[in-house]
Amino acid sequence: MPFTPAAAEQFISARVTAVTECNACDLGEEFPTARDWVTGLGLMVIFTDQPKPEFRPFALQLVRRCEMALANYGHGRTALKDLVSGNRGRWSPYYRALSYFEGAVAQLYQAYIHMHKLLGTPLFRKNDGTPLQRLNHIYNVSKHETPAEEDTVWITNTGLGTKEAAISFGEVEDLMRVCARIAKRLSSTDA
Repeated sequence: MPFTPAAAEQFISARVTAVTECNACDLGEEFPTARDWVTGLGLMVIFTDQPKPEFRPFALQLVRRCEMALANYGHGRTALKDLVSGNRGRWSPYYRALSYFEGAVAQLYQAYIHMHKLLGTPLFRKNDGTPLQRLNHIYNVSKHETPAEEDTVWITNTGLGTKEAAISFGEVEDLMRVCARIAKRLSSTDA
């Protein structure tokens, strides 16, 4: 049985009914081979001996995390489109979308951690307001904060938010593109 918007606001979350559009783009169109990047990396190692052995563990972690970030983001976009497609009494698609987006954020942030550890550079300065710092904030809140009221991380029409920070879908997508270009290059001879 579907919930009315008023029932959802009272008994589930007022934030659920505030989402009325999907502004997450289809990154699968930009990176159509992403679902096979880990396989491509394996083929690169076998047939071209690239990347060098000392970089292979890093490459595998980066490629697999980027592949999964893109997959989760795509699933989140699909669930969000399902939510806003007109069947407003079903609120499970909102939480499916949120779960997939949180997974994408986690995989993407962990890919950045691997890159910056390899390079020996800091990701960001504390509270500098950069998209990567706000991605880290969303990741940490999703992972650690206990909800006191409603959700700790939520979806808006423009992106993801918490009490202290927000990141737009466009900013997440730009961060994802940086990792995706590296992962694609590591996993393809024609990248």
